[in-house]
Amino acid sequence: MNNKTVEAWKDQLSTNKCILVGAQVKIIDPVVSEIVTHLLKIDMIEYIRLTQNDLQASNEIALKGRTKIPISTPDHPTAVGFHLLLDISHKTIQFFAITSAVKGYGERIVNAIVTSIPHDWKAVVVMDWSGGFWDKMAEKYDNILIC
Repeated sequence: MNNKTVEAWKDQLSTNKCILVGAQVKIIDPVVSEIVTHLLKIDMIEYIRLTQNDLQASNEIALKGRTKIPISTPDHPTAVGFHLLLDISHKTIQFFAITSAVKGYGERIVNAIVTSIPHDWKAVVVMDWSGGFWDKMAEKYDNILIC
């Protein structure tokens, strides 16, 4: 995928939100595209960053050098966001971090993501410090696996 193709994909999404795609991204997997499409419908999500192995989104960004990183630090006082690790070849996404300073948006994010992935994919939570949030999500969505 070249820069023109990535720009065409972003134009196709037709949004006024900021979508950042890493230069190393050669192909945008259809499942990732579907996830992004659903995330764009969440009003609080303003920034989406896609790399070969990560998908991050938030209402706020932080600068790491010159790179804009959507904020997903757990218990952040104002951010609504997440960080996913993508493993396309194993049909797996891993919730690496999620935060929601505004009640209800954590569940909206999870809903947008897990309803975007095919039934043969898994959404994995490796470290659960949520105090019950992920247990509730696993009860609601059968493709969430808590390790």
